[in-house]
Amino acid sequence: MAKRQSRTRGARQRRQKQRRQNQRLYLLIAIVMVAVVAIAVVIVSNQPVDAHVPDDLSARYEDIERSFSPEGYPRLGDADAPVAVEEYASFACPGCEVFHSESFDAVLERVRNGQVRFTYVPLQTGSVPNAPGASRAALCAGQQGMFWELHDVLFDWQTRYGNTAFSQNRLLAGVEQLGLSSSAFTNCFNSAAITNTLNAAQSEDVSSTPTLRVNGVTLEAGQAIPSTATILQAIDDATPADWGMPATATPVVQVADTTVAAPTSDLTSQATATEDITSQVAATDIAQTPTRIAATETAASDG
Repeated sequence: MAKRQSRTRGARQRRQKQRRQNQRLYLLIAIVMVAVVAIAVVIVSNQPVDAHVPDDLSARYEDIERSFSPEGYPRLGDADAPVAVEEYASFACPGCEVFHSESFDAVLERVRNGQVRFTYVPLQTGSVPNAPGASRAALCAGQQGMFWELHDVLFDWQTRYGNTAFSQNRLLAGVEQLGLSSSAFTNCFNSAAITNTLNAAQSEDVSSTPTLRVNGVTLEAGQAIPSTATILQAIDDATPADWGMPATATPVVQVADTTVAAPTSDLTSQATATEDITSQVAATDIAQTPTRIAATETAASDG
């Protein structure tokens, strides 16, 4: 009996020892796997990536005023333009890329002639991974005056690179090619201010992207994306009838005046002077009258 108990105890101890050895082995394997994955990530992240950036991106926006809305959304055009167009969009949204490639230039011409002010409201939806990173990157490029350039690049990348379009190393490569400060970009990318802007955009009442609003009215269309003609017609309908008309000037009529009149004070002075002269002449005549009479009588007696 004692011998059986001893064997049972020994078997139990051997099983426990084997279990501890297995646990250490599993832990070692897990550590090795994590290390391999970490090394792979570092290698991949340090590999150069293709980040196509066209030359002379800024020419598209030449002579157009740039600003930001109070919420921090990028804006193009004169703040006093009569029509406000807002686009609620994501760089990861295929429909937004269609609007960008097919209709944006036509709207941009209305911005350039002073008819429209255009605001881009950055959302984080879409089918391409890392949509939030793309929106953050564009807003931070905007802090260095290059939102619209990276805006164009990101839509190009969506169709050029597909699901890897917005990988972190590609975004950083694009920032470098645009000549932006990497340190300023990184600080902005992790800032609370950008988070607040994106949260404000996320709270906007839109159900799909792209959503276009003209003077606050959402464009509805039979298809998912309004056509260019529909968008331009909505802009023209919202434009005041007298927009662009020159101000009417009141005609100035000049009447020639050929009459030269002396000032009233001069006329009065002249009249007074004339009266004084007349009085003097009369007085002189009266004073000389007796003398003339006397002379006439003397001449008569001599005759």
